[in-house]
Amino acid sequence: MCAVQVENQLVGETSRRRLQQLGQHRQHVALAAVLLMGICMRGACDTTPSLTAGIPIPWPDATLDECHTEYMQAFAKASSAYAIEYERCELTANETQIDLTIDVQLEREQIQLGHSALCSNFELCNQLDDDLEYLECHKDHGNENLDLMTSINYNATSAYTRLRQDFDAVQQTLMLCTLDAQVAYIGSMRLANEELQECRREVAAMDAN
Repeated sequence: MCAVQVENQLVGETSRRRLQQLGQHRQHVALAAVLLMGICMRGACDTTPSLTAGIPIPWPDATLDECHTEYMQAFAKASSAYAIEYERCELTANETQIDLTIDVQLEREQIQLGHSALCSNFELCNQLDDDLEYLECHKDHGNENLDLMTSINYNATSAYTRLRQDFDAVQQTLMLCTLDAQVAYIGSMRLANEELQECRREVAAMDAN
């Protein structure tokens, strides 16, 4: 029973980590959406590009079209760089997980051995129909069963604690790496927007003359 509980804890830990990663990815997507919304509010989106087709609607003026095209290219480059960096972060985290400080298979085997011995003792006593023999059987195996349960509890608790530390280290590695990628992405998008606004101002100045 204890071995099954530990297995469920480890599976649950992996599931929680995947959910956290998915949540972080959704936050990054939402942050990009907010950034683009702010860009549009500042006048950077006078025309609406066809994101589905990947082809922006042409601007009437060729010079403005060049400003818009350069911005879209910078946007695509920044997005691609972020995606590549995020995948690298996940790969690094997975490689860190491979180097766990605990031999999970060995720990599971030790717990399973204790579990099997404990169950065998109970099954042996349960097969006795005579009440006196049944109670005597449990009395004789009581100390052994107690030692087995203590060993199972110790092995499971120790293994879980160390594995928890390993998973925390993996999560920290992933978090710090993706934060760096996010900062670089936002910086690239900010620079692209500034260049777009400067290009638009130059075009407006030329038209005024």
